[in-house]
Order: sequence, then structure tokens, then C-alpha cells
Amino acid sequence: MRAVECDVAVVGGGPAGSSLATLLRQSGYTVTLLERERFPRPHVGESMLPGVLFALGKTGALERVEKAGFTKKYGATYIWGRGRDPWTIRFSEVPQDRTFTFQCDREVFDKLLLDHARDEGVDVREGHQVTRAHMTDGRATGLSFTNEDGESGEVRARMCVDASGQWSVLGRQFRLREHNENLRHVALFGHYHGGPTTLPDVLDEMEPTDAGNVYVVAVDDGWLWHIPLAGGLRSIGLVTDPERIRGMTRTERRKYWQRQIESCEEYEELLEGGRWAGDFDIVSDWSFICKQFHGPGYLLVGDAACFVDPILASGIALALQGVLRATKAIRTSLEAPDLTGLSMDWYQEGYLQQANDFVDMANHWYHGQRLQESWFWTAHRLVDPSQNLSLRQAFVFISSGLTRETPEESIRYMGGFTPGQLAVTYEALGLEADSAPEHRVASATVPAARRGSAVTAEQALAGRPAFVTGADVRAWMQETETGLQPVTRVAIPGGANGDTREILMSLPTLSVLNLMDGTRTGDQVARTMAERFSGSVRTDAAALRPIVGSVIAELAAEGAVDLKTP
Repeated sequence: MRAVECDVAVVGGGPAGSSLATLLRQSGYTVTLLERERFPRPHVGESMLPGVLFALGKTGALERVEKAGFTKKYGATYIWGRGRDPWTIRFSEVPQDRTFTFQCDREVFDKLLLDHARDEGVDVREGHQVTRAHMTDGRATGLSFTNEDGESGEVRARMCVDASGQWSVLGRQFRLREHNENLRHVALFGHYHGGPTTLPDVLDEMEPTDAGNVYVVAVDDGWLWHIPLAGGLRSIGLVTDPERIRGMTRTERRKYWQRQIESCEEYEELLEGGRWAGDFDIVSDWSFICKQFHGPGYLLVGDAACFVDPILASGIALALQGVLRATKAIRTSLEAPDLTGLSMDWYQEGYLQQANDFVDMANHWYHGQRLQESWFWTAHRLVDPSQNLSLRQAFVFISSGLTRETPEESIRYMGGFTPGQLAVTYEALGLEADSAPEHRVASATVPAARRGSAVTAEQALAGRPAFVTGADVRAWMQETETGLQPVTRVAIPGGANGDTREILMSLPTLSVLNLMDGTRTGDQVARTMAERFSGSVRTDAAALRPIVGSVIAELAAEGAVDLKTP
């Protein structure tokens, strides 16, 4: 079989793979997508967060999703924590452009996104199972596959992307996966044809729009989800410890799952008149994060890169936010190969941080008896301190699905709690909201927040500049509207509230900063630069002095460097 050649080869046609392929094709690249199954195909994970809509808007698929007739999800209802009283969050409780997301039949949703990718010009090949990445001199240069007719073939590409979900073809090949023993679960799930009863019919103080809420109920063996889908269908799953079903046959596991549903008093009235749809499946919800999200010639995204526990319904939102980062990293790499390392590190650090933030919150959900200080400070740590949030507000944001790496423009889609709803939430989790201290973090752009002292350029040149302990100085990528731009990043730790501030400077500035080790004066830094770059433009030390002096003075004012006396 003749090899297929393209710019980017994508493994997997789920939401991450199809969305990334769409964005790259819209950017002008040739993209081949290989999917081992034929769509539509069944898949768990119907409940979504509002942040999904932002990413779908970027791909152009949002209009199709809005017209598909999916159940609208305006919030979530929980029975979790010390008591058995339900508490609800609603996305409308914070001013925003959108107040809902969707509960999607994944067979329909995933096919819709894959068809959209095909319509946008992606070479979509279903029934093609990728077996491994083809390596040349230690670099991934293509993908080997077998099609449904048993024929073997290869796609040669400048970049290979693993978006194969938990199958994680490349993650397994390169032995990258590391499991989280604290979130080791298994999910048993199926569907019920429901009766006419909805959440507002069985719970007090519910609004009509709450009929589309996911309903999560903690039970002795784990927790249950109830997701209302279009046409009266209900997705119902049990997340539990795999030890509880060890040694059971498939039939025994299905009966165990049904007993858990039938013995849940909170679901009894809700499912009255309903019947089992006859389907049943089991998936591992054992959370994992790959050690690396990229390597020479390849990148991992979505569940292929990491999988977080489903309690937060963060799966597709996390995957699609990763797709937005991956798209910019890949575009930069293809257009400027010398920047590949920087762009891929930028992708991994931001995406990995976001994944770890969701893991942190999942751990806290499962251990809800922690002290309130731990809850508030965990929430604060997971939200960008430059937003001037109190601890209480930080808890609002992270409980709505936000982390420090969420795309800024998507924040308005995420939702949150009113003070009244917070009180209910804290009570359910065993917390005392009123005793939480108010806490504010000043923006790094406010002069009063600077820890350093103002100095003149001449003073900066006379002193011996050295970075404060813990400062991180390196080349970095700055996100722009169209892609990524190389810059110098100086991260300054240990602010008044323990936050880390960033200063972004032009990339050539790094050559100045690398010489600031406390042994040279500013003048000596300028002379050393002139010697090292002899023959380049503006290498005269006199011409470099004002540039070096202004850089050092700015960093001193920001508290990034100390000026030692010669």
C-alpha cells in the first residue's frame, strides 16, 4: 500500500482528535486522521462543562452542536459530604455570556465533530487502527496502521499526534503513563429509558431548568451519576473501587450495578416508570498522567495524555482546552522548527498544570472532611492570583471548573456560586464559610505591589546584579492571538501572599540575564556582551550600557534582582 504523506497525522477521531485536526486544517496544513472504529460508536462521558462551548466555537462546530437537540445542562446537583441534603450549583449564578452547556449522547456528539473535521478538509480514515509510531533516527516520522480489510500501511508526517483516548497508542509505546493510586476507580454504566419524572419533580427548591442537571449521589460503595439525555434516555453509572467487583463475572457485575441503583433512595422516585435499556459496560477510571506530553516528532493530547477522575465532568473540557494549546504549539513548530522545543515545553507545562489542578480538586472531593483552611488555600493556589480574588472567590472559581491555565477568554463560560449556594456547599462538605479569612492578591502590574526598590540606570550599572533565590529565568513562549512568540520569562517566587509573579521581556534580553550572576557589575555585563557578540549589530559597550542599565533597573524595581555593592 502506498504511504500517505501529510503535515500532521492524528491518531483517534474523538473530540480531541477531530477538533485538533479541524483547527490545523483551518490553519492551512494537510491533516490525516486515523480512527480504528466506524462512527457512530458508543462512548461514556456525556456530561460536560461550559468551557467546552468556547473551544467548539473556535473550531466552528458549535452551531452544529447547538442544533443537535442535546439536553441543556444549566448546573449540577450533589448529595455529597456529611449530610444527605442535596445542593445545587447553577451556571447562571455568575454574570456570563452563556448559562448552560449540554448533556450529549456521545455517539451523536463524537460523529458530529468527526463529520465537521471531514467537511473542513481533514482526510478522515475510519476503520484504520494505528499500531505504532514509525521512528527514524529517534524521531517519530509517521504512523503504521492496519485497515479493516487487514491491509497494512503508513502515514508519513512532519508531526504525529496521539489523541487515541485511554488507549494512548504512543503513550503505551513510549511507556509514558503513570497511574494515580489515590484515584484508582472503575465505572460501571448503562442507560435507562426514563419515565416522565425529572429532578424538579422530586427535589424541593429546584428550577425548571434544573431538569437537565447531572445528579451525583454518594453511596456506600462509591458514587452514582444520573445524566438526563434527549428523548427520555438516562445515563446511569457507578464509580467504585475495582476490588469490589474483582472475581465477578460480567453478569454478576451488571447485577451488582443494578442493585446499587435500585437501593439508592434518591433515585427511586426519579426512575419510577423507567426501564433498563439493556446495555451495560465497564471502563477503568484509574486516573493517569503521562510523564511527557511530547517527544521528537510527536505530541499527546486529551485522554491519551492524561485522564482525571470523572467526578468533575472535566474530561472533554480539559481535552479541548489542551487542543487549543496544542494547535498553537504545533503551528509554531511547523513554521519555525528552531522553536519546537520552546513551543512544546509551553504546551506541556500549561496543559500538565491544568491537569494536575483538576486532579487536586478531585482528591479534595473524595476527602471532603479536610479542614476549611486546606480547602480555601487549595482553591486559591489553583486560580491565578493576579485576578485579585479572595480565598472565598477562588473556591468559587475552582469549583466551577477553572484553573490557572484556563484560556482567559473562556472564563465567562464557566459559571459559579452565589453566596447563598456557597453556604449550602460548605455545609455539605463539612466546612464553615463564615470563619474563612478574606484574602486578596495584588496584581503584579500594580507598582505598589513591587518588592524591590527604584534605581536609576547608572545605579544599576554600578551594582552587581544577582537574581533573588528561587527566580526562574529562561526562554519561553508567549501566547498571542495568532500563535506563540518567543520571549524571556522571569518568574519571581515568594510574594507577600506566596504567589509567583511573571515578567516577560524580549528574547534577546536573555543574553543579558544569563550574565547576571552577582560577580559582574552592570558595566561589566555590557562589556562582556560586546566581546561575545563581536561583529554583530550594536556590539559597542557604550551603546549597550543604556540597554543593560534599563533591564537591570526594571528587574530591581520588580524585586527580581538584588544589587550588590561592588
